[in-house]
Amino acid sequence: MKNKIEETKVRNLYYLLAYAFNDEKIYFEDNKKFGTEKMSNIYDLFSVVLFIRLKELLKQGMYNEYVEYNEKLPYIKGRVDILNTIRTQSLKTKNKVICDFEEYSSNNIINKIIKTTIRYLLNCNILKENRIRLRKLYHVFENVEFYNDARQINWNEIKFNKLNNQYKVIIKMCEYVLNTLIINKEKDDEEFSKIGDNQEYHKLFEKFVRNYLRKYFLEYRETTVNSFDIRSKKMKWDIDEEEEGAKYIPKMYTDITISNRLKPEKVKIIDTKFYSQILTNKGMNGTEAIRINENNWYQLFAYVMNEKWYLEKIINKGTDNKDISVSGILLYASTKEEFKKFDVKVHGNKMGVDVIDFTQEFGDPKNKENNDNTIAGQMNKLAEKIYKELK
Repeated sequence: MKNKIEETKVRNLYYLLAYAFNDEKIYFEDNKKFGTEKMSNIYDLFSVVLFIRLKELLKQGMYNEYVEYNEKLPYIKGRVDILNTIRTQSLKTKNKVICDFEEYSSNNIINKIIKTTIRYLLNCNILKENRIRLRKLYHVFENVEFYNDARQINWNEIKFNKLNNQYKVIIKMCEYVLNTLIINKEKDDEEFSKIGDNQEYHKLFEKFVRNYLRKYFLEYRETTVNSFDIRSKKMKWDIDEEEEGAKYIPKMYTDITISNRLKPEKVKIIDTKFYSQILTNKGMNGTEAIRINENNWYQLFAYVMNEKWYLEKIINKGTDNKDISVSGILLYASTKEEFKKFDVKVHGNKMGVDVIDFTQEFGDPKNKENNDNTIAGQMNKLAEKIYKELK
């Protein structure tokens, strides 16, 4: 039974990935194929997804684009870089000239990033079958260079167009692997390979919830598509920005803020957490008490109170006297613990805790008869609850 739950959890991370990176293709069409894949951790997850996607793209041939070079050559090619040729005395000492030229090549930034990512994943704790497939994939990029240090990559240099747009999701995933997973793996050794409490899964869960809700309101609430705004939001502090100490105040961003443009006085704030354990038996001052993590609760309270202050300031600054309604949810992705959801009122603001049980099957978001126990069913129920509160 334990193995079955672990397999379900890893498979659900596949969908988490699909929504987090807006990969339309892997929402459900690869479900059967994916169900046969073996994975033990998030490195296996990325290995499998990259292999499936790249194998499909490489059927069309290796991606090529024009690459700019600046090299010393014994002959003239393209445009001669006269200044550098004179400065380095290349013509005088080595009988060479420095030339600027372009070549249609597979050795471009997109392929370099992909090869670098595969190289890093091969150094991670992945299953043997995934390692074998990645090695085969790695050899396909034999004539492509890689980055010894992923921090050398200039992500802003990548320009997507009609010819390479199909690589956009893959590059986003590579960026996540190289900038988040690998860096933290070096810091935390192999602890992150376990599916449990960590910041990286939290960020994926945050993106998943935000994009799932956007997709839900877009497809199933078409009449309100132009009225709902779903995004991360920078919170305003009630301080004078001109004060000397203001620069030391930390910036505060919500995970997800949902507002109705037609009724700006209504706002829902969601703070997402990916924890295996929701409750803690450590109370204030070290006393023993079963409670929600106090830091999570205080953080949500700060979001709610600051947003309410801000809305009252901008909406009721004139003759308007609208009732401001700001509510908040701590939304946990639970992988172990059963928990009863609740709502309470704090200073007149509704705050509560909700849970998405990731030990369940994902389900189909389009199926209205969806079992409420599935992840899709739970998310749809949450979306409907939010819709009713904000409409």
